[in-house]
Amino acid sequence: MRTRMLALSLLATTGLWAQGVRVNGGLQAGLSLPTGDFADKKASDGNYLGANDGAGAHFGGHLDFNFTPHHQLRLMAQSNGFASKKQDTFSGGFYDGTRQNTFGVAQFGADYVFNAGSPSRGGYFLVGVNVNRVIAKAEFSFYGDSEVTQSGRPGLRIGGGYTFNRVFSLEGHLNSVSVEKNGIDGLGYDAITWLAVSAVFRFGR
Repeated sequence: MRTRMLALSLLATTGLWAQGVRVNGGLQAGLSLPTGDFADKKASDGNYLGANDGAGAHFGGHLDFNFTPHHQLRLMAQSNGFASKKQDTFSGGFYDGTRQNTFGVAQFGADYVFNAGSPSRGGYFLVGVNVNRVIAKAEFSFYGDSEVTQSGRPGLRIGGGYTFNRVFSLEGHLNSVSVEKNGIDGLGYDAITWLAVSAVFRFGR
């Protein structure tokens, strides 16, 4: 009898909890600026290995689970792209041509969001973890391109934003994705890091 009552109580609690969580979705898009080694790391020949002097863009979607007016879990999927400026390449002191580095980062993760005000207006802070697939490509003007892929790379991000109304927010965050430095698919540095600014649109609030 006690076991039956406990099971019924758990079911009732779960039902109330599910009714209390508000779920809405949305889209985000914006610009990104490489930082750290991702921005300025050079190889021994003087060529940049990352997105030197370049910029990036991102686009994705998210699903928000609003437990209370202040506490929210955000599931997100995002595509990030970066392209460096073309750089002159040299070998033995002679000009050989140009090189351009491009990067694609497919990102899946979850953010904890704390709303300082309310979900429909005010500042908020976020911290999140994610899993990433990184594709790095070096395009040369004088011989074949080189491409490497690293999958399942862990990442972190932290940031904040401001919600202007039930539909629109602006946010910024610092992202860091751990990558393999050495080996045949190594990138020559330990992490891809970038600053991002996003316009966030929400639906169903």
